[in-house]
Amino acid sequence: MEGFVMKKNLLIDAGLLFLIPAGIIAFSMTSDTHPKLPRQTTAQNNIIQTTTDTEYTQNSALNTNQLQKLDFTASRVYRVKYAKTNFKTVLDDDYREEKLYRYVPGSKKNNRTYSWKRIKARTGKRVYVDMKAKAYYRDDDGERESEDFYRIRTAKSASAQKYWVNEDAIEDD
Repeated sequence: MEGFVMKKNLLIDAGLLFLIPAGIIAFSMTSDTHPKLPRQTTAQNNIIQTTTDTEYTQNSALNTNQLQKLDFTASRVYRVKYAKTNFKTVLDDDYREEKLYRYVPGSKKNNRTYSWKRIKARTGKRVYVDMKAKAYYRDDDGERESEDFYRIRTAKSASAQKYWVNEDAIEDD
């Protein structure tokens, strides 16, 4: 008796497993032949506009406040401030997660990136830093953010090839 009930349950399960796909196929075939449903939709073009914001800056020579327009284009970087610096440091453990750039990211339209193999990079490799840049940009939420970049070279000579890297690529002092 127990074997009969078990075979009956297996037979019911097999029947259900057959009926479910058959029902799905039958439903999809009827929806394909339905004449009232439109088959084509038109795509809409998104219009991306450039927004302009304003910010007050103080003119130190005249000691007056000026209204300065800030233009936010597709790159989202609206200002880069540079400062000269001079120190030695080493590449951080996580330098591979960053890139080597020809210019500060967002400051030029066509910025080139380089491979770390180009400078024979390794963790702890000494680099010379001669300039710092702070790039100001708007994130996806529209909030103003900034990112620090450093211009590095691997040789002591000031005429050596220079690259820009994110602050995360070098050790903090």
